[in-house]
Amino acid sequence: MAKQVVQQLLTQGRVTRGWLGVGIQPLTSELARKFGVNEGDGVLVNEVFEKDPAAEAGIKPGDILTRIDGTVIDTPNRLSRVVAGLLPGSTIQVEIVRDQQRLVLDVALIERRDHTVIAALPQARTEVKLGLDVQDLTPSLAAKFKLRDNRGVLISKVEPGSLAQSEGLHEGDLIKEVNRVDVGSIGEFSSALSKVRRGETVLLRILRESRAFYVVLKPTD
Repeated sequence: MAKQVVQQLLTQGRVTRGWLGVGIQPLTSELARKFGVNEGDGVLVNEVFEKDPAAEAGIKPGDILTRIDGTVIDTPNRLSRVVAGLLPGSTIQVEIVRDQQRLVLDVALIERRDHTVIAALPQARTEVKLGLDVQDLTPSLAAKFKLRDNRGVLISKVEPGSLAQSEGLHEGDLIKEVNRVDVGSIGEFSSALSKVRRGETVLLRILRESRAFYVVLKPTD
């Protein structure tokens, strides 16, 4: 990488680095169980930016990214380093796991932008009350909480001391998925939760302003 940086400075007067166009987070034990993989066996894609390389190649939120050009990707930092060392304009092979099936996609990189691509949350903790109140999203609420989406279920209250609070959720977060099912209303949210069996955990995809992430919660009766 050092040689590449020196060469770019000599020929271009600046350093250019590859950009994949995804938001990612570590694959904790709880998340790994929900996605049917082993802990640390890749990184979890929680967001795919429109019209960027990953989106154009067909990568989706919920995919587990495991390898790039044969290099094992086991942490967000490893992914960042590997992609940063690749040149814009190059085409790479990205291996993912989707619904427990391994796929290899060709991705044409573009130049890196000043984006933060890691959204890490604490690992799920012991079973406690979920502690969430939700409501349908309205245009005024979307504007209030700086949400770039107009579909989803808004968290209107988080109970102090609840699991939701301990996992970093708060008022204004937008729930986009429940156990990989899109939810755009209170009715769809309730329907998705009604399918959760006793003792099962709940995988939520959350949008906070312009960033998305996954979190695992375990509700009580």
